[in-house]
Amino acid sequence: MITAAMTILILVSSVLFQDDFNDGSAQEWFTVGPSTFQVEEGRYHFSGGGAVNDATSYRGDTGELMSTPDYSMCSDIEIDVGIFGGMMVRYSEDGLYNIMVVLSEPHQALNLYRWHWSTIELLQSYPFPVQTGTTYIVKMQCSGDTFAGRAWLPEETEPEGWFVSVDDTLSREGAAALFAVGVFKDQTDVFLSCFFDNVSVETPEPWALTQNTWAAIKRIGSY
Repeated sequence: MITAAMTILILVSSVLFQDDFNDGSAQEWFTVGPSTFQVEEGRYHFSGGGAVNDATSYRGDTGELMSTPDYSMCSDIEIDVGIFGGMMVRYSEDGLYNIMVVLSEPHQALNLYRWHWSTIELLQSYPFPVQTGTTYIVKMQCSGDTFAGRAWLPEETEPEGWFVSVDDTLSREGAAALFAVGVFKDQTDVFLSCFFDNVSVETPEPWALTQNTWAAIKRIGSY
């Protein structure tokens, strides 16, 4: 006889879209900022800069938007030149604010931010070694009012728990976005170079099976 304790629950994620850029094109991605966005040797490269120190490229599984407000986004990220490389979920150009998870080279951390067009607020930070020229895998999830992220090296096993998380509310549904921030030169120009690859957006993981005790450190108000 099979009892409830013996029952095994098998959960399979459904892929909403994937892009490994091996076709040499990023034509389904929309871009924001004065930087150059191009595919080089099978990776999506944000480079250049200008008066604005950040670059964003976004898409959904239905054009500019995601067909669902809840999903998990994963990407390989390598910061070449800059301070941040990461992603946003439920991204909207004209939304009140966006939630992002980034690898921070200055902080040596995985940081979770609320970004308004005029301000940026650090919600949680998890110590994580970040080196330029090294590829990391970053995953961010939005499900209900909860946003979370984790990161690991390609040769490592994906962590079971989330490193950073926050309960919050966005004003609208939106797109899955890749994001990078460059460094200022001579206080007038910006230069950034960041690579993205193997982007996958899937249905979210169930929080009940993955939400362990948060190992994050909360630091409010520090950029």
